Amino acid sequence: MGKGYLIENKNLNEAARIFLEELFNNGIIDAVITQKENVKGKGAFHYLLKKDELDGVKPFIPFMPENAASIVSRFTREKPSPKSVAMVLRPCELRALVELVKFNQADLENIILIGIDCLGTYDNVDFQKEPHDFPRDNSRLRSTCQICVTPEPLVADIKLSFLGEENGLWVIPASEKGEEILKKLGYELKDVPETREKRIKEIEEERRKLRVQKFESFEKNFTGIEGFTEFFAYCLNCKNCMEACPICFCKECFFKSPALTWDSEVYLRKLESKGGFRMPEDPIFFHLGRLVHVTPSCVGCGICGQACPVDIEVGLVFNYLSEKVQEAFDYMAGRNLDEKPILTTFKEDELIDLVW
Repeated sequence: MGKGYLIENKNLNEAARIFLEELFNNGIIDAVITQKENVKGKGAFHYLLKKDELDGVKPFIPFMPENAASIVSRFTREKPSPKSVAMVLRPCELRALVELVKFNQADLENIILIGIDCLGTYDNVDFQKEPHDFPRDNSRLRSTCQICVTPEPLVADIKLSFLGEENGLWVIPASEKGEEILKKLGYELKDVPETREKRIKEIEEERRKLRVQKFESFEKNFTGIEGFTEFFAYCLNCKNCMEACPICFCKECFFKSPALTWDSEVYLRKLESKGGFRMPEDPIFFHLGRLVHVTPSCVGCGICGQACPVDIEVGLVFNYLSEKVQEAFDYMAGRNLDEKPILTTFKEDELIDLVW
């Protein structure tokens, strides 16, 4: 598992605060974006912070109001950060950010990526009702978190790890930049215990089993046009899932275009040609379009399902289909920065089994 530095503090959020403070004290960063408890204490939202504003940071809180890759994109898309800024992100957020960088929707210049171990997050509404007494029950994790098989960061400069460790938080360099930072901090690195790797494998195996079960259930009940229509039967076509998705970044979106803005005459002409039809119109067309567009780079964060006002498990269908799409192209979204995304790569000999 390599080497790292152990901050001996069983309060993970406090240990993270100590580390961030040391980054400020040593002139390594000018600001940090991380989760911090809001005024009422009901959850922790992302803040851009200076050194004297670190009190109350909670990067390990099991609460995910949005996929923070979108925040990093807004922060750096137009031009790179002029100052050194640390970004503290969950594994799925880092993977989404990697995909955004590939599509020139984010810039990592002067950005230090700090990835944290994550066992999952709880539904936002439920968590805000009882943030301090919320039961740490895995069965109440968001459904996509229950089947997430990447509890550790895949791409980062520095990892903040607690898996397999009972006495504190490991600070692990994960890139040349990360190694230089820890050297500047004067950290004496030692071997990370094998218990970390063992715990990660246990989590992956447990969740892979549940993932297979959920996918088999979905295949049995909801595949084919009839099953797909049933799955989205209560869809309001509000497009909240699209707005929340970090991979839906197009500035000119077909689903927001005049082509789908109809007046009463258009509706009535459609009525004459088709007979009665459902309103809001064409939710299946919308979801099929999004699946084609997003699944090649979907990281399975499930933020789409969290945004749904009628609790459709949108994240389940995207997890299911994105895994199949990415496996077909021997690709994993957000696995590394050098791997070219599916939609930008063409090979004459790909998909032979499907074609023939």
